[in-house]
Amino acid sequence: MNNWIKQLLLVLTLANGLFWPAVALAAEKSPAEPGTLTKGEAVMMLSATDFMKHKIGELLSWTVGYDVSKVNRVRLTPIINYVKALPKKAPPDGRTVVELIASVDDPGGLINIAGVRADLSEIGRQANTMLVDNGLFGDAQASDGVFTLQTSISPKTGLGAKDIPVAVANKKGWLALTKTTLDVKRNPTILEARFQPDRALADGKTLVTITVKVDNPGRIDDIAGVAVDLRQLQLGDRTGLGNKGADGDATAGDNYWSLQFTLPAAVPAGTYVIPIQATNLIGGLGVGQATLTVTK
Repeated sequence: MNNWIKQLLLVLTLANGLFWPAVALAAEKSPAEPGTLTKGEAVMMLSATDFMKHKIGELLSWTVGYDVSKVNRVRLTPIINYVKALPKKAPPDGRTVVELIASVDDPGGLINIAGVRADLSEIGRQANTMLVDNGLFGDAQASDGVFTLQTSISPKTGLGAKDIPVAVANKKGWLALTKTTLDVKRNPTILEARFQPDRALADGKTLVTITVKVDNPGRIDDIAGVAVDLRQLQLGDRTGLGNKGADGDATAGDNYWSLQFTLPAAVPAGTYVIPIQATNLIGGLGVGQATLTVTK
């Protein structure tokens, strides 16, 4: 059979979800064999119906020839809308819960999805782990096309960005692949630190508030403490900040930690750089600083 006839048969088969074993076999056989179709007869049979004429018209153009874009309109593989890890940064402590969430769909509908699996080997877990869409095990709602997996990072995992490949298969055997990235970290990060006001009178009465914004790998609840060294201001050396909505803290339970104090009158005028540190439950340490100008 001529190559172009073979290609036409293949395109029509893929484009329409049809299979033509008898026609294809007959066209491959020699015309000399009795009871078989010639190449021309095979083509005529394929193009005889209005349906096939319409499909051929979509696939072929007399001006540009074979039109690949027409074939690409037919979707056979599953669709991955997004894949994400929550939180995106987590510690290798073996207990902080990481959720892997994949939103998927399929040209044949969600009922055609056979399964969603992730390779967690880079974070020390199973290489072929199933995500679920049953409303259990961390999945928010059953049968909504959002598949979920809850896991943790093995303590043996090294720090840095880790790729998590995700595969979605449908019942027709087609596969879609993607990946997301999880950042494995131990140390909290001090994102912002400031005094309010940043110029304060040393009179023993004027209130000064220091506020520190902290980012922790994993949960903010796993911050063990945030402290400042106020010895230069003739106050404590390791004074703790709070995140309970009191003593200058605006909102409890967020990632802003605060402390209010007054400056003793004995503090000399000048500019002071105050060290800050944050620690978390796995022993990670983050450091930063804030600047305060003292006036008389």
